[in-house]
Amino acid sequence: MPILSCGVSMLQAKSYIRKKIHVSGNEYYYIHIPSKLAHDSQFPFRDGDELRIAVDVSRNRMIIEKINGKKKQKNKK
Repeated sequence: MPILSCGVSMLQAKSYIRKKIHVSGNEYYYIHIPSKLAHDSQFPFRDGDELRIAVDVSRNRMIIEKINGKKKQKNKK
């Protein structure tokens, strides 16, 4: 599934953005990441990774980056 774009290896899959409205009235947007992409050995993200999201509106691109290996602590019950 890896492809080359401008000499850089990239993983690619088709996906969708979904809007959900919480019972509190807050709106949330979700991006579905297909399991075929997420389970690829080159996929750089893991459960709990802290991410930075940037939107380049002039090029219609969303950039998602891991923030220096930080992970959000999970609440233990």
